[in-house]
Amino acid sequence: MIGKYRKYCAPRRISYPLQFVDVAADAYANRFYKRRTRPQTDTSQPRFLLMTSGHLGDALTLSYLFPLIRRQYPTCQIDVVAGSWCDPILVRNPYIRRLIHFNHAGTNRSKKSRLAKWREHFQMMQTAIDQLKTETYTASVDVRFSDSPMLFLLPFIQVDKTVGFGTRGLGGLLDNELFLPDEEFHHLDLLLNELRAIGVKASLRDVQPYFPVADTARQTLRQKLPIIDDKAAPLILICPESGEPKRFLPNTFWRKMATELLTKTNCRLVGCGQLPQTTQLLADIVSDNPVAADRVFSTVGKLTLDELAALSEQASVAVTVESMPAHLCSIFCPTLSFYSNGMGFQFFPLSSYPVMIFHNHSYSKDMTLDRADFVSRYVTEFGEVVQNQSIQWIQSILAKKEKL
Repeated sequence: MIGKYRKYCAPRRISYPLQFVDVAADAYANRFYKRRTRPQTDTSQPRFLLMTSGHLGDALTLSYLFPLIRRQYPTCQIDVVAGSWCDPILVRNPYIRRLIHFNHAGTNRSKKSRLAKWREHFQMMQTAIDQLKTETYTASVDVRFSDSPMLFLLPFIQVDKTVGFGTRGLGGLLDNELFLPDEEFHHLDLLLNELRAIGVKASLRDVQPYFPVADTARQTLRQKLPIIDDKAAPLILICPESGEPKRFLPNTFWRKMATELLTKTNCRLVGCGQLPQTTQLLADIVSDNPVAADRVFSTVGKLTLDELAALSEQASVAVTVESMPAHLCSIFCPTLSFYSNGMGFQFFPLSSYPVMIFHNHSYSKDMTLDRADFVSRYVTEFGEVVQNQSIQWIQSILAKKEKL
């Protein structure tokens, strides 16, 4: 090990170069950065800067922290640096004073070339720095621990206290440098550890998931999907897509699930997503169940994130894979999720309604969340047994709703 020992969250091909980077970063930090003149901030109105290079699901769960910060500091101001792709989650959040865009090339999923992504990266970095230079902050918190943190922005920011993870380099710039535990963890537990460094003490049980739905979204949803006003039969959302293709389940799995639901319940199925393969899946479901074709609806490529949230408000159940909809839908309705080839417990959704998770993450085999009506089951394959148990869980949810 060269320089200070650090537990990097990276394969060897990345962690070895990071050691050399950190030797230089530590030297700079010790000689210059940590001797910087700390800004005099208004203690009666502290300002916090939160930074994330993550995507929609990351932005959603990050937003769960804002009420906890405001609870501890009622007069505080919260600014956020995030990719522009997070706008559907963050742009209307009532806790955010200022949203600063920075599309990190390391997490940019656009179809642009790598060169174009890096060009955009440096252009937006300069713009973000220009905006951040005009502010002074009580503390900055970079919540990214796996890859693509934004610690390189810190020398350009007037900030009293810096908090983040040293797991991907430049940890020497941090006043509170954190690392990952050896045991399995929930990602929000890590973020709550960061908040403790700025005086906010909370646990997972204190986290109350939320997402502000615009009234206009409810109106436009009714125009796009008039059936939501018909309460004669329950709505079940099918959300088979994820940002990681390896987490998709085969169409045969979904077709069998849909046939069972259409046969054993009087539900209407609403398919949600953005990809042509989801459109094809819904066409296959209709082909498999011609008698129930009038109970299968597609919103593929038609809904905004706000409209998906509004649709979740009207749904009896949402069925998802490990994805942003798993977190969003569980705020508004009971949710069944299939976590295949994912991170397991680390990203189990914190919910406001009953949740059932089937996952194949072996290290999360005995892990669950201490929340009401949350159940997780470890499986080695997503086959008939999982389908049968899923149908039974959905039927029990529908039966409870009928009694209300």
